[in-house]
Amino acid sequence: MTTQEMIKHVNKAWISQIRCGDHRFIDITIVQTEGRFFVRQYKFGKRSWYNAFLEHPEGAMKLGDATVPIEGVVPKDLDEINKKVNKAYFRKMNIVYPLMRLTYDRKKHEASTLELIPKG
Repeated sequence: MTTQEMIKHVNKAWISQIRCGDHRFIDITIVQTEGRFFVRQYKFGKRSWYNAFLEHPEGAMKLGDATVPIEGVVPKDLDEINKKVNKAYFRKMNIVYPLMRLTYDRKKHEASTLELIPKG
C-alpha cells in the first residue's frame, strides 16, 4: 500500500485498527496531517495500547484489507505537531470532537499523541 493510498483510506475511514506487537487489533480513529499518521489515547489505564507502544513500538495498522507494519512513537516535534493533529481530528470528527474535548483533560490527551510510522 502506497503512502497516498494510506492517506486516502485514513481520511475516508472514521475507524481503522491498530495493534502493538502480536496483540489483537483494536478500533481507533487515525488522523493524518502532512502525510503523517497519528492516534491519541482517551482512556488512561496502565495496560493501554499507548503504554504497550511505548515499551515495544513495533506493531501494525489495518486499513481496509491491508495490514501495514508500523512503529508507534511519540513524535519528536510533539509540541509543534499537536496543533495540526487537533485540526485533523476536528476535520474528521467535525462537531463531535469539540464535544468530546469537554469530557477529558486536554493537556493529558494531547500529550498522549502517538505517531504511526509505516515500515518498509
